[in-house]
Amino acid sequence: KIFKARSVTGISLSARYSEVPINSSTVIYHFLLGLPLSTYGENIVVLFQNLALVLAVWIYREPRVPVRSMVFWTSAFLLLCAVQLALPPALLPLLIYINIPFGIGSALPQIIDNAKQGHTGQLAMLTCLMKLAGCTIRLFTTVTQIGLDPGLLLSYATGAILNLTLLVQGWIYREETGRVLAAEAEAKAKAKQQTGSGGEGEGKALA
Repeated sequence: KIFKARSVTGISLSARYSEVPINSSTVIYHFLLGLPLSTYGENIVVLFQNLALVLAVWIYREPRVPVRSMVFWTSAFLLLCAVQLALPPALLPLLIYINIPFGIGSALPQIIDNAKQGHTGQLAMLTCLMKLAGCTIRLFTTVTQIGLDPGLLLSYATGAILNLTLLVQGWIYREETGRVLAAEAEAKAKAKQQTGSGGEGEGKALA
């Protein structure tokens, strides 16, 4: 949706930065414990999806994100992954418990932005619905395939509540969101038309 519209209207950058380590921590936790891929496979897909969203914000955000900021956050993410992979087995549960404040930090800025703006912009409700469904399913598969892992259960329950909140906002603000996106598309079309007209005028003047 973002790449098609070439717009990141309504997308919180801080939320995207917070969501990436949530997925990486979950993937690394399951991987280091040797748990079945079926219990965390979708987190790998979501991790790459969130990395793509960060890239989209870097490309389309106005004003542009400074290069030094991109380098800083990329380096911080790689360092975080290296530290997580080096953790001793006794400290592995920290990966999941740390995810909980990260999860709140990833969704809460977006929820607040939505409330302030009165719309959800380019935020994809289908993605929120899929995340809600994923968290709900993971609550069940964690109990049945892994056991009563309190960190995982609390993490997935928190994710389900936050994504449900975003979906409720999407429903409440659906009309205003439609108006905002339509106005943005119209403004872009006019700007493009004016640019084209200006180019034609210069060409005629030169002729």
